[in-house]
Amino acid sequence: MNKHIQNSQFEKLYTADQTRRLDNRTIKEFGIDGFTLMELAASGAAYKISEIHGKESAGLYLCGKGNNAGDALAVARYLTNHSCHKIYLNLLFGDDSLSDDTRKNLQLLMKCKEGGADIILLNSDEKTVPKEIDYIVDGLFGTGLKGDLKPPVSEWVTKANSSKIPVYSMDLPTGLNPDSGKTHGTAIRATTTFTFGTNKIGFYLNQADQYTGRVEQVPLPFPNHLFEEETARLINGQFPHTPPLIQRSAWKQGAGAVFLYSPQSLLPVYDLNLATIIKIPLGVDADHYFKESHADKILKNMKEKPGTLLIGPGIGKHEETGKLVRRLLNEHEGYSVIDADGLSFFDDFSTLKKANRERWILTPHIGEAKSYLGGDFSKDSERLNWAKTFTDKVGSTLLLKGDPLFVSRPGSPPYITGYKTDMFNRAGFGDVLAGSIATRLSISNDLETAVISALLHGYHTFKNLATKQPFSPEDLL
Repeated sequence: MNKHIQNSQFEKLYTADQTRRLDNRTIKEFGIDGFTLMELAASGAAYKISEIHGKESAGLYLCGKGNNAGDALAVARYLTNHSCHKIYLNLLFGDDSLSDDTRKNLQLLMKCKEGGADIILLNSDEKTVPKEIDYIVDGLFGTGLKGDLKPPVSEWVTKANSSKIPVYSMDLPTGLNPDSGKTHGTAIRATTTFTFGTNKIGFYLNQADQYTGRVEQVPLPFPNHLFEEETARLINGQFPHTPPLIQRSAWKQGAGAVFLYSPQSLLPVYDLNLATIIKIPLGVDADHYFKESHADKILKNMKEKPGTLLIGPGIGKHEETGKLVRRLLNEHEGYSVIDADGLSFFDDFSTLKKANRERWILTPHIGEAKSYLGGDFSKDSERLNWAKTFTDKVGSTLLLKGDPLFVSRPGSPPYITGYKTDMFNRAGFGDVLAGSIATRLSISNDLETAVISALLHGYHTFKNLATKQPFSPEDLL
């Protein structure tokens, strides 16, 4: 694995249970108490809010009774002390049954009030949003929420969402499941979510970004040796630090040579449209689909000129074509990118050489994964779990298109795109992506580098040219 990709460009994503264990072990085994962790989390969030709203602003703090409320109370203390913010505080369940650290933060905030800080404690049955506030802090529920939200919390979620006032959620938006990205009936639509210590996998599944808003990670002093292996890794839209020569070659020069294999009768079509590509005819004039007998010529050429095999787009689904595909994949010892119609012959792939399968990358969209690869899923979290199970069983890398897009590798945490990837579902765009991956594989001989750089190149090109009308797959080239 490229160490720069692992350490610099891709954020590690964790589940709520993983984060909870990390937090508990830091307290018990490393000796940093929970109140200190809460202070550090709150100071990071308060600094960001102060940057946005400056001094002498007014905020409404909606608090439950757990540590999520403690975070919000500590933020209120920092902002009233250091930025002279006016604090409207609503403890929706009163001040009974607060967690120990939350109670301590409430006491400290009240001492600030006694010292002259502008803090207004609202009645817990208050039903309206104060008119003068500039922002709302969501400290109602964190990762421990079970079941759907109920009044009064659900009522305040509705009020906050309809207020058009910036909302800042502590660790995660109230009502959002941190593992699946689904809601507990309803959820806060935050402007910004401050996630403490770890980034949560659910923020990038099932369109959760409509609830998280901008995700800001606030680091906490969790010891490195206490971290478990991450559940997934985030592709965050930045170019990885791959060797500069690889980047320049891939993006400016392309592969050294591209060979297009075609049944003899179809060659005139490609001669007309692909003048600069080296075309190799297969079979006789009457051949209009790929046959197993064509494999000899392809394999001979690939042995003489080693490279990456891209197989699938436009090859058709004839039984003879399937025999050709299986033979090529079983005998080609280099990297193979398998896309589109090539995936339709997958039934017998598991019988092919295991060593070869380790050098494959399959690039289906959701429909192809279900039709050809046995995919059984509906929600993003189910799709991700299926992808992980599939790659561990087959032994190949899977790039599963969709929004988000997943890259799953045997025995390793998958990647999740943290940006929109629905463009690759449009006709022709997936073909360009497959070609881009194959090009980078031929140059870098590093599957992970090739896949991630191809994805990011496509993303940035689309981002820069998306306003062009009409926008076509050729614009990604």
